[in-house]
Amino acid sequence: MSTKLIVMAGLTLVFGATSYYVGDQYLESQTQARLSEFESNNVGVELSTVVVATTQIRFGETLNEEMFKEVEWPKDARPEGSYSTIKEVMTDADRRAVSTIEPGEPVLAVKLTGENGRAGLAGIIGEGMRAVTIPVDTVNGVGGFVQPGDRVDILLTREDSETDEKSAKIIMENVKVLSVDQDANTRSSTAKVAKSVTLEADASGAQRLALANNVGRVSLLLRSAGDGSAGGSESLSANDFDQKRSQNGGLLSIFGPKEKTEKSVRVVAGDEVNEFSVRIEKLENEEEIKN
Repeated sequence: MSTKLIVMAGLTLVFGATSYYVGDQYLESQTQARLSEFESNNVGVELSTVVVATTQIRFGETLNEEMFKEVEWPKDARPEGSYSTIKEVMTDADRRAVSTIEPGEPVLAVKLTGENGRAGLAGIIGEGMRAVTIPVDTVNGVGGFVQPGDRVDILLTREDSETDEKSAKIIMENVKVLSVDQDANTRSSTAKVAKSVTLEADASGAQRLALANNVGRVSLLLRSAGDGSAGGSESLSANDFDQKRSQNGGLLSIFGPKEKTEKSVRVVAGDEVNEFSVRIEKLENEEEIKN
């Protein structure tokens, strides 16, 4: 082998080793720079512990330590009413859940009874509110699709005692459903045709519901999730259908009240009592009435 080839091979090895070393040093420096940047970005993020559920806890279940675990949580993002330790949750042996808690969900005080508390309706009714129960069926109960935790409007349909005219009006809006029959569990995958629904209302609203249930037919109007709008509603009567027909030629006027053309008159003569039908004619103006 000539001297020139030996020199060339040597130079190749030197340049290769140098390139490898320089590249390795560059990659290591970049890695250290990224690690330093990551650590600097996380400086000041304090962590705390939050108690979360390890399994689904249903309404009314008695709590035990196996249902929970403690996980790290950013201190600034800690949910209000959460617990730091399982010991804080288990302050009483008879503590129960008043609302379903899903696995991995932080345990909040509002979803648990207090010490020696019971998981009944009294534990989930809001402060200053009342629970009132009304009967329902397949039709006025929205086909059984109303579930605890849903929001509904209350529709009253009634008949005027003097004119026999039917009318409908939304008397309450955005009312919370507490339970369906005796079930207050908020998780259900199927429709349930119930016989009663318990609603949450203030004292005035509870009175209104009780009265409406006795003077007419109460129906539930299910709201979409998150809908808190207050639309308001005027009373709608069967006579409104007749007015609609006169404008558009519709057929809904069959539900409207009929104008009376005859009136029954009772004539008593001694022991005899006779009834006669008298035709009623509409006067054209008030002058004819006065005369």
